Amino acid sequence: MSDGKACAAGGGGAAGCVAGAPGPVARVVAWPHPGVSGDGIYSIQVTGAAGGAARFAAAAHEAGLWVASGEHEDAVIVSGPADRVRAFAERDGSEPAVAAARALLSFAALPETLVAAGRVLDLRTGPLVVGILNATPDSFYDHGRYFALDAARRRADEMVSEGVDLIEVGGESARPGVPISEDEEIRRVVPVLEMLAGRLPVPTAVDTYKPGVARRAVEAGAVLINDISGLHDPAMAEVAAETRAALVVMHIRGRPKVRQLDLRYGAVVDEVYEFLRARTDGARRAGVPASHLVIDPGFSFGKAAHHDLEILRRLGEFRSLGYPIYLATSRKNYIRDVLRLPFEELLEGTAAAVAYGVAQGAQLVRTHDVGVMRRIVSMTRMIVRSTGGGAAGPARNNGASRR
Repeated sequence: MSDGKACAAGGGGAAGCVAGAPGPVARVVAWPHPGVSGDGIYSIQVTGAAGGAARFAAAAHEAGLWVASGEHEDAVIVSGPADRVRAFAERDGSEPAVAAARALLSFAALPETLVAAGRVLDLRTGPLVVGILNATPDSFYDHGRYFALDAARRRADEMVSEGVDLIEVGGESARPGVPISEDEEIRRVVPVLEMLAGRLPVPTAVDTYKPGVARRAVEAGAVLINDISGLHDPAMAEVAAETRAALVVMHIRGRPKVRQLDLRYGAVVDEVYEFLRARTDGARRAGVPASHLVIDPGFSFGKAAHHDLEILRRLGEFRSLGYPIYLATSRKNYIRDVLRLPFEELLEGTAAAVAYGVAQGAQLVRTHDVGVMRRIVSMTRMIVRSTGGGAAGPARNNGASRR
């Protein structure tokens, strides 16, 4: 069996068959709602088939799938039950058909574990709750309340009692402005991480876009690096590969700490998806295993409120990349803009976004409010799972019709 057909049949695991593969790119764009009896209908968009698009569309139609044109010139959308899509890919063997089956496999088979610096974090029992611990004097949320070491220790203990799974320490505010030096950021985060590593029953992470800080943080006990720059500095992937830490790859327009004035996108989900696909492929080439990677669409980083809402509505589409989704939406700007409230009053808006994101398949939830979000995550998971279906999603078929 060829590598492509092995992936289509499920061999080697979903993530192992996704990143780095050349040729057409596919993602699931519509799927059954939870509770749909039998094998519901999935719609998969395939782009990059170039001259083979017409042949692929004709073959898919002949196999009993619905076929429609996508929004882009070379995009084809095929729709049908999952078993029929897989059978078509196995029989046809073309690159577009195999890409469609790979996308479906990754969408349906969410990662079960995340490997982080020798730890294996279990994702099967529900989304992990990641508590935010700001080792900064100017956080927009806590205004430096936990900047002192004793205060950070007390807040970490409190988050553990509230049910946190991972604590993320950050030493620099993401708000636009002059970046702090690498040495200053190390002075802020390393003592906190060293203190927590010796006393907490849960692992720690670091929020930084500086490779030097990331390396020192992992040496101090962090097992995950959250890089909000989207690997702007390729050395970050090298650090993750060498230390074996897990790595969150986030989409961003521009660079951290620089206010973005041009927030126009041709198609925001397409552009964010392609960015994450390219950057995770790059991380894989640098030696970071697929089992160590996490993706984050980057809410409110270089995006207007309507972009963030569109990404949240369609968050499940990112599952086709094959990596866990990091839902970092806590008290973000778009929630403030929608509700027209200050950051201190965005708990309910955040709860709504988290519930919807978890229903779409997010597997890690980054939050300022651990206790509340722990309950939101648990309840949403039970609602979705109790139906016997997968994550909630669009019931439409994107206008697909048989032709």
